[in-house]
Amino acid sequence: MKTKIFKYGMMLGIASMMLASCADSLNLGPIDYFGSQNYWQTEAQVDGYIDGLHKNLRDYDWTHQIVFGELRGGIYNNGTGSDGTSLSSLDIVNQNFDADHTGVSKYGDVYGRITNCNLFIERVTPATFLPDAKKNYYLGIAYGLRAFYYFDLYRVYGGAPLRLDAAVVDGQTDPNKLYMAQSKPSEVMAQIKSDLDKSMQFFGDANNLDPYNRGLKVYWSKAATEALMADVYMWNAKVTIGDQKATPADLAVAKQHLLNLTTNYGLKMLDKFSDVFDSKNHKGNSEVIFAIRYTDGEQNNGNWPYYTYSMNTGQLHTKAYQEDGTTWNNDPFGLKTGYVMRYEYTLDLFKTFDKADTRRLATMTPAYLISKTTNKPDSLYGVPCSKNIGEINATGDRVFDGDDIYYRLPWVYLSLAEIANDEGNNADVEKYVNLVRQRAYGTNWSDQYKFTAGDYTTNILTILHEKDKEFVQEGQRWWDLNRMTLTKNGDHLVFCKEGSVKGNLPILNKSTEAYKVLWPLDKTILGNDPTLLQTPGYGAAAQQAEQQW
Repeated sequence: MKTKIFKYGMMLGIASMMLASCADSLNLGPIDYFGSQNYWQTEAQVDGYIDGLHKNLRDYDWTHQIVFGELRGGIYNNGTGSDGTSLSSLDIVNQNFDADHTGVSKYGDVYGRITNCNLFIERVTPATFLPDAKKNYYLGIAYGLRAFYYFDLYRVYGGAPLRLDAAVVDGQTDPNKLYMAQSKPSEVMAQIKSDLDKSMQFFGDANNLDPYNRGLKVYWSKAATEALMADVYMWNAKVTIGDQKATPADLAVAKQHLLNLTTNYGLKMLDKFSDVFDSKNHKGNSEVIFAIRYTDGEQNNGNWPYYTYSMNTGQLHTKAYQEDGTTWNNDPFGLKTGYVMRYEYTLDLFKTFDKADTRRLATMTPAYLISKTTNKPDSLYGVPCSKNIGEINATGDRVFDGDDIYYRLPWVYLSLAEIANDEGNNADVEKYVNLVRQRAYGTNWSDQYKFTAGDYTTNILTILHEKDKEFVQEGQRWWDLNRMTLTKNGDHLVFCKEGSVKGNLPILNKSTEAYKVLWPLDKTILGNDPTLLQTPGYGAAAQQAEQQW
């Protein structure tokens, strides 16, 4: 497998800084800049640029996976962690959003990445120096990635500027001509679907996940586009944003792409859940559809803030014990020193795991206090994450080189279960839930753990909590809460106490906080572009829009 995409650094990206002043409104300057017409002359140059598009995606990984996909899901501690450290991103975790607390700024710096996709499409579409098959494959990637970014923007902001050209790269320096107001949510969704259709058309009948030996499962592929299409159409079947009304017919489209994923790409679940994120032996494994690659010596993933080690001051190491009675002083993660835990999952999330579920200790390592009565670990104190922790390398150091997986086969199965629930097909709900659950319980599997489907609410909550245990740290829960409903066509789970892992209060109060499902724009970007409007609900009282959900 080639790994040059993780070292390339876009060597010719020397001109990007000149774009900053003229494109500040949306931060449009491409992150890696190949604007010169002289660049687009050889196949090797195009190969290098496609590497760059994936480097852009990896640099966006934390924002997509954790900030947008998980922090708001009600599964993170706030305040102080179990190791006594101050936790991060608390405004996001606590749903503290207003015009001064926006979570991210400049649209999460997505538009530079989109401009890179636009430039690639503009330059490569008319190119005659590439073999048609390779040209089409690369255009399938570019359209798929652009749809991926716009889908994030759509789910986070609703309406968003639809920048589909590379004008800022092509010499446009007049800021008045670069200003761009938000398009309607319906227009953004239409563009996402159009890009996905083009991606599929360019990929054609080639189901090979890595036809040019660029990197198995870590370069965008037809399978990745099918997974994204299923995600988009399943979302749009159930969620209304502004003028884009939920379209139930989209569920059938989502289902077909999910079924394609089960049959067309040789996907198969691994026998052991703990192997899925094994960075030494199972990268690009058979259940992965698309992942972000991390490698020792190149770049580590962003998961280190979930772990902690401080022998002298850390509370875990001075008074806590593991489940087997050993102390944390033996450094169970092999961290040595230097890491401070900034993110920690709640005890309530950990308590949802059965002890027979192998995902439990493959996901978290519980810390207990010693009972004064029994002198054994008793009171649960903290739950540092042990999932996707990388490996101990040849020098004896912990390296966080596990891949971040965006789509894998269990996601397909549980999505099919969700669709089956909407169809009233309990047999398929059971089939797909139990496919995932049986692997999770492994040798402990027995009829007592088998799911028997019930009514709509029972089924959807089972699917949600199965995903809670299967996809910790994989950026799913916030989207699940906003897509799933407690009853068919009823309230979304983000507004229902049943969507909380604790089950006592909803994540958001529908009567007072419904507007918070979308994120506000920061004042800087609003000040830089006079055509942009604040997200409905965050402006002055006279500018309040109807609730979007």
